Amino acid sequence: MKAAIKQLKLFAVFAVMVLALAVNVYAQSGASDFVRIPAGSYQRKSKFTTVDDKEIIQTVNLTRAFYMCDHEVTQKEYKDITGLYPSKFKNNPDKGEIQENRPVERVCWFDAIEYCNKRSIKEGLTPCYKVNGSTDTSKWGVKPQMTLAKNYDWGADWFDVVCDWNANGYRLPTEAEWEYAARAGNNALDKDVYSGTDDESKLVDYAWYVRNSRNKTHEVKKKKPNAFGLYDMSGNVEEWCWGSWGGKDKDYFTETSSIDPVTYELGQVSWFRGGYWGPGEGRYRSVFNGKYTVSACENTHPAWTVPEQMWVQQQGYLLPYKDATAIFGFRVVRTDTSTVTEEHKKVVANQKEAERKAKEEDLKRLQSRKSMEERTLDMAKKFLLDGIPPKKVAAIMGLELSQVKELQKSIKK
Repeated sequence: MKAAIKQLKLFAVFAVMVLALAVNVYAQSGASDFVRIPAGSYQRKSKFTTVDDKEIIQTVNLTRAFYMCDHEVTQKEYKDITGLYPSKFKNNPDKGEIQENRPVERVCWFDAIEYCNKRSIKEGLTPCYKVNGSTDTSKWGVKPQMTLAKNYDWGADWFDVVCDWNANGYRLPTEAEWEYAARAGNNALDKDVYSGTDDESKLVDYAWYVRNSRNKTHEVKKKKPNAFGLYDMSGNVEEWCWGSWGGKDKDYFTETSSIDPVTYELGQVSWFRGGYWGPGEGRYRSVFNGKYTVSACENTHPAWTVPEQMWVQQQGYLLPYKDATAIFGFRVVRTDTSTVTEEHKKVVANQKEAERKAKEEDLKRLQSRKSMEERTLDMAKKFLLDGIPPKKVAAIMGLELSQVKELQKSIKK
């Protein structure tokens, strides 16, 4: 009897140790900060209109549940995974706020997907993103970086990134998942206009924005959460999502019903949602509709990190606050793999095939463009050999004079 009791006690101690270890691993993985978002559907007004100019009411169906982090990725979390500290707001937090718990910003879309894969690998999860069949971001080549002085490399492998939606690792939410979560699954049109409230006078309780931010970011989870328990879905920093605008994306926005929209195309711009700490009427809205097109759901190139780059590339377009160089951040999600059905796998397979075909077309266009550039340079060389002055050749062929002079040097060699 005593032996049996002793064995029972040892078993109890062992069980407690296992449970403690499990809780510790659970806490280390950040799982306690994740909220399960159930599968469901919601309605929204389309960004685009039909041919007869009638507004489309679109039903978006999300067939798989997912776990969304209840806060934006913090500066500490980002540094722990990448070793980098890119944020502009590196000091002077508000009184009572912890600096390292402010959201990371000045990160581009490529930085965000790199973080997701590195964190997945570190925590023993299956990474979601692949380039050329590899989940190792160190094998993806040079990351495209946009600067004011240099354009991005359209041919970089990073543009070929694909996502495994059934993997259990970290990823960005699709823009549809983001809106569904921000509106806490509310199916009514124009409800939860801001994440957590419909009343702009109460937005100060839910978001850091132009009226209360004092022109800077703040520690995450200091405001009220929405009904799903998610913080800062409106305000603080803009959040990168998986999705793009261009080509077949426009078909998605003119459909009356869409299932698990996940579109992304080579070289296209990427969505960001949620608004930020600075000026811009309506930018912190969670709804997506025609009236608030620019403010509610915006897009930019995935290599960009600061608004000045948008202004330089899109002549005449200026953000409300030209010096707001720290607005882009992100939050991560994980697919609830227990909800992935056979039907859903077929949908994902069809989406992947559509993405593959779209990328083939993009590569063909890229190759065609390169071929045209080569023909242009060949023609310019011919003109130079015929004795036509470089300045005139540049004007005829639409080239920079410096390019023509380089061609001239290569001919002389």
